[in-house]
This record gives sequence, structure tokens and C-alpha cells, in this order.
Amino acid sequence: MALERFHSAPTSPSEERMRSVVDHVVDGIITIDARGTIATFNPAAERIFGYQSSEVVGKNVKMLMPEPYHSEHDGYIANYLNTGRAKIIGIGREVIGRRKDGTDFPMELAISEFRFDGHRYFTGIVRDITQRKQAEAELRDAEERMRSVVNHVVDGIITIDERGKIESFNPAAEKIFGYKRADVMGRNVKLLMPEPYHSEHDGYIANYVGSGHAKIIGIGREVTGRRQDGSTFPMELAVSEFHIGTRRFFTGIVRDITERKRLQEELQQRLRDLADADRQKNEFLAMLSHELRNPLAPMRNALYLLKNTSQGNGELSEVHGMMERQLQQLVRLVDDLLDVSRIIRGKIDLRKEEVDLVHAVQRAAETAKPVIDAHGHALHISVPEEPVLVTGDLVRLAQVIANLLTNAAKYSRSSAPIELAVTREGDEAVVRVKDHGVGIPASLLPRIFELFVQGEHALARSQGGLGIGLTLVKRLVEMHEGTVSVLSEGEGRGSEFRIRLPALARRPAAPGAAVAIPGGGRAHRVLVVDDNVDAAESIAKILRLFGHDVRCEYDGHSALAAVRDYTPDVVVLDIGLPGMDGYEVASRLRSMDGRSLRIVAVTGYGQEEDRRRSRESGFDQHLTKPVDPDALQAFVSGASTG
Repeated sequence: MALERFHSAPTSPSEERMRSVVDHVVDGIITIDARGTIATFNPAAERIFGYQSSEVVGKNVKMLMPEPYHSEHDGYIANYLNTGRAKIIGIGREVIGRRKDGTDFPMELAISEFRFDGHRYFTGIVRDITQRKQAEAELRDAEERMRSVVNHVVDGIITIDERGKIESFNPAAEKIFGYKRADVMGRNVKLLMPEPYHSEHDGYIANYVGSGHAKIIGIGREVTGRRQDGSTFPMELAVSEFHIGTRRFFTGIVRDITERKRLQEELQQRLRDLADADRQKNEFLAMLSHELRNPLAPMRNALYLLKNTSQGNGELSEVHGMMERQLQQLVRLVDDLLDVSRIIRGKIDLRKEEVDLVHAVQRAAETAKPVIDAHGHALHISVPEEPVLVTGDLVRLAQVIANLLTNAAKYSRSSAPIELAVTREGDEAVVRVKDHGVGIPASLLPRIFELFVQGEHALARSQGGLGIGLTLVKRLVEMHEGTVSVLSEGEGRGSEFRIRLPALARRPAAPGAAVAIPGGGRAHRVLVVDDNVDAAESIAKILRLFGHDVRCEYDGHSALAAVRDYTPDVVVLDIGLPGMDGYEVASRLRSMDGRSLRIVAVTGYGQEEDRRRSRESGFDQHLTKPVDPDALQAFVSGASTG
């Protein structure tokens, strides 16, 4: 009867307004009596539980909760009615509700009590928190995943507040620094850095907090860390900032780079070792050149003297020719070895000008003639009537072609012809050297231009050579912006090398100017200075053949003294002298009495650096041993003209 009176009670306008509010709120509002019977069930409750009001009013509220809550509900009501102690009244709590379809869901429940007509009633305000609980679960999962990531990354992650107090310290940081998390939490981060970094750290933090100027925020940098055992180590540090409420925090991501630094130092040491080895190799090559050229010089001078003093004796002339060819081959080997070293190190400077390839071919044929003749080959040269012009270094282009010719001569059967042709094909100048010799195996073709590859080839060793000639050809052609290729149908079927260079525009050939051949002229006073007595004396004999007055000295101090009383016109000066080297002697000669001497270096040192130093020291010319007697005579005979 009380429940009926509760429903049929007259309502005032204010009560109607209140009922309207209850019917339109988003939270479910359910009223029950002291026995748990449902008295009211607003529309929001209908939406939450899936029941219509008519289906639940007058029934026990336990129908809206799963079985485990039934006895608990009865206990709460009985205890409250008997004792007046409210365990749930006025307290919001999370409970489980059950919908009409039997599904359970989380809900938030707040209960209040009121009295009507002498009876107790309870109003429950219900909110479906399914989405909130899902969001919370997703957040917990995300936090757990993040915590797992933080705990398993190899980088240390450390969070500090703006006072430098450590707020978080992940397991990787524990491994890096040797501290347990509990040992560092709440302590100043400076315990993780050596003393010199303390003031710098304080300055960074104070500057940033005070001015907002970030010197370290977002910037990875290498710093030094300190472990618990006091040892220091290199680490990479990146710092970021974040806020929680009004508080500032900084997260440092730390990576121990000890191993990386060790590998870098090891790599740098290897590079230094390689540089030292390369320097030592170059110094060795320079010394080897010097030591080889020194004995070659008197040998060549002696051959020149023998050749010029035994004319008319056919047998001796033949022997002289053989010795001269072998000596020239040895000189070429020394030159090639030094050239390939200089090219690899980028120490060769091309003296480029407009060059007619026909002139380069003529020079190359003259250079290779002794080797070609020694093997009994016939050289057939085909060149066009008009010039074939390129931009290049005439001497180096002639060297390239000569290397191909001598290569063809060495690897061709005796008396087999060698063909040398120059053509123009469109915008390219093409040089072909073809032989009918041993040919090249298909397996060797891709590697034929590699350094020392012939030295690994049995046939190459039997024929002589260092396996560097074709490497020189390729590098020098490429320095002229050209290409070189080789064709061969296999062993025993010969080979053909082709050089292609960018050609200049055609223009009519100009009449050739007469070339003055140095030589002759009046006799001069010549001072020869060389610590190698054989070299000095043999040069003196050659110059005397040309009618010059010659005096020899064997060290720098003697040379300076001789200049004062002998007053030479020309000084032929070795560089590698004992005590005072040739560079210093030349410098002193230039400063003595203001006299203008013609000074020529005749030396075993022939690298670009040696030539530069000789120019700076006052030499007028730089000739490498074994010197060509005609070139030396040309220099000496031109002394009076400067």
C-alpha cells in the first residue's frame, strides 16, 4: 500500500518540473523501498538496463544485478535497517549491473535515502561506465607496453625534475651506470657525471629555466658519464622536455658509446697505419728510384762514350745497341713504377694544350722502336693527312701509345706485324694498336687493366715487366677524359687496344715550323757536383767530348769553394749530396755575389715534389738520372743565352 501511495501522491507544479528533470537526465535514477522493491525507473535507466519501466516497477532490484551481488545487497539493506550504519549510503562506488539481455556491464552507483509517508526509500543514481573502463584498460595496456619498452630498450632513460632530482631510471640505465633504481631515485643527477660537468649542468638548467634558451634540449651530444664504481665512459645524450601540470621535467636518453669509440679509434689507427704504410711505400719508391738511377747514370754515360769512341766497329756497335736497349728498358721500368705510384696518389699534373695525335704517335714510335726492333717486328703506321686534334699532354699521350706498342712487341711472335692507326670518328679521336700475338684469355679480359694483374700471369713473367704498363695507360687516358678498351678472340689470336679521346673541331693544317735542334755553340766552363764519382766523371767526359771545360767536385762545401775560384758558367748538381744537400747548395749559389749561374739538377730524385723543391731552391732545369747526354748538352750549350 505504501508503494501505491508513493506512486499516486498528488504533485505540485514544482514536483512536475522535478519529475521532468529526472526523466531527461543521462544518468539512470532508480528508487526502491526498504524491501528492495523498485518504485521508480527513469528513461535513462530504461536505456541503460534495456527494460521498460513497467517491466521492473514493483519487482526486486536484484533483477538488475548479477547473482553474486544478491546476498551482498540483502546484507547491506538488513544491516542498515537494523543498525542505521550506512556502508553504502552517500558513497559512490563501482559495481556490476545486468541488462535485460543478460549481459553484465560496469556502472558507477551513488545511493541516498529519503522518507515518504513514514517509510524509508533509497534512490540509486546509476552511470554506465563501460566506455570509460575500456579507455582505462586501453590506457593501462598502453602504459604497460610503454613500461615494457622502456624497461627493455638498450638505451638508458632517465627523467629529472627542474632541480635535477632523478624521477625515473630504467633497467638499461641501471646496466649502464651500475646503480640500482632505488639507489638514485630522488638524488641529484650529478652523481652520474664526473666533477667537471657539475657546474656545466647547473648552468644549463638555470639558464633554461630562467630564460627558456635551450642549449641542450633536443640536441644529441657526446658527454662523459660516471659509473657507480667511479669509472668514466663516453656516452651519447639526447634531452627532451615535458610538463605534468605546472611542473617541468627533462628526459635524457643515454647510450653507452664505449665500444663505438673503441672501434672508431681502431679504425682511425688503421687509417693512420695505412697512411704511414703508404708514406713509407712512397718514400721507399723514391729511394728505390734514386738508388737505381745512380748506378744507371754512369752506365748510360759510359755507353754513350763507348758508342762515340768506337764508331766503325760493327760488332761493337751491335753490342752497344743491345746494351742500350736493355738499359733503356730498365729505365722505363723505373719510370713506370714511379708514375703509377704518383697517379694513384693524384700527384701527376697534366700540362694540357692542343695536341695533334699524329705527333704523339711519332714520338711513341720512336720510344718503342728499340723494343720493336729487338723482337724483329714490322710496325705499320696509318695516320690521316689532316691533324687529329685533342686537348692533352703530348708527353703523356706519347707514353700511353708507347706502352701499348711495347706491350704488343713483347707479346707477339717474332717478326709478326704490329699495326698503329689514328682515325677520327665523329667527335672522337681513336688510336688503335693491333698485334697478332699470344692474345688474351676471356677470363683475363675484365682484369687486364688492373694493377699487377700481369705479374700474376705466367706468360707475363716469362716476357718480363711489372704488370703496371696497362694500368698506367688506363689511368692516363682517363685523366684525358677518354676511355681505353681491349678486344681479343682468345689465346693465340692477337689483341687490339683502342683509345678514344674527345676530339677538337677540325681546322686546316698550318705549315710546320722548323724545329731548332739544340747543340753546338761555344764551349763553357761546367762544374759537375756528384758524390757518385763514376757518375760525375762520366758526365764530365761526355761534356768534354762536346768541347766544354769541366771540373768535378763531390760534396756541397767543395762545390761552393770551387765556384769562387773556378767561376763556372753552368753547374751540373746532384741533389742527394752528403752533409749539405743540392737544394741548399743551389740556394747558396744563387745568393753568392749576385752571379747568375745556370744550374741544372741531374739527380735520381724525380717526383713532382722533388721538382717543385728544385725550382724553389733556384735550379733552372731538373733532369733525372740516367740523363740523356744530348739533353744535357742542349742545356749547357744554351748557357750564354739564358
